[in-house]
Amino acid sequence: MSIKVSIVVPIYNVEKYLNRCLKSLLDQSYSNIEIILVNDGSPDKSPEMCDEYARTYQNIKVVHKVNGGLSDARNAGLEVATGEYIMFIDSDDYAETNMIEKLLDIATLNNSDVVIFGYFSDHVDENENLLFTRDIQAINCNYNKKSFKEIPIVDEMIGLFGYAWNKFYKSDVIRFNNMKFIKGISLVEDIVFNGPFLMQCENISFVEDMFIHYMQRPRITLGNKFYENYFDLKLMAIESVENLLVHWNKSEKEVIENKRNAEFNALKSTVRLLSVANNYDNKEKVEYLKKLFNVTDTQLLLKSINVDNKKDKLIRFLMKTKRYQVLIKLYQK
Repeated sequence: MSIKVSIVVPIYNVEKYLNRCLKSLLDQSYSNIEIILVNDGSPDKSPEMCDEYARTYQNIKVVHKVNGGLSDARNAGLEVATGEYIMFIDSDDYAETNMIEKLLDIATLNNSDVVIFGYFSDHVDENENLLFTRDIQAINCNYNKKSFKEIPIVDEMIGLFGYAWNKFYKSDVIRFNNMKFIKGISLVEDIVFNGPFLMQCENISFVEDMFIHYMQRPRITLGNKFYENYFDLKLMAIESVENLLVHWNKSEKEVIENKRNAEFNALKSTVRLLSVANNYDNKEKVEYLKKLFNVTDTQLLLKSINVDNKKDKLIRFLMKTKRYQVLIKLYQK
């Protein structure tokens, strides 16, 4: 009997994209797949579309639930998944049709607890016309517990850790450790799940093949909203990576350097998003930055971080000297 693979697809307001996503899964070259559609209280026609697919295809299950967010939808899919391997696919993306076959070959050959793969970052216009694609690739390699220390910790590799949809998970690792996505957090839910999961792995495989089309669409919005807990969420993600690196016996120097760089990047992205936010006026933006940069840990970071390029040196100087108005203007340009 062939190995079953479960694919969990959280669904919310995606009636425009759902057909392409599901077609890419139904057209897989490997057939023993169960597709679990989790309708997370979607207000559009997606729920009806899900039911129609389930009536047409025997390997599609539908879970209808009240809206609880992405993490809650994935957890609902996990509860009914029966496959030996599991994947999470976002319903506004789509997959290469040889994805499951190739990933299963790699996982079974190497007894992988997880296979981490690359993806296509497809940038499209408002009519879904492809503007350009960026190829995000891993390097073909396999590691076990004795060699985890050798996994290269560079920005590209950390970036691959941070998604749930570019991984082929062994279900037993999730089930035996009662692992779930944390309900109620956004932005960092994937890395907060992946960090503890990777700490439970015996064998990890990376493959250079790209299987997911990660769709980058123009944001149609009335403005940019900034969330007060944004920086705290980024720190949560950084802590998850830090714990993983310590578990892998990375050197103290490497762990500290990675953490400092990540925290500085988090500071920059916080200021950038706050500067263009439409739900904060200028006075509120300045007050937020005052609180952020008056924290002792933040000041210690700015003193210890090494930056190379001129722009980062300028930004660090403005942060250290608390030139909040200048920082805001700089990021508004």
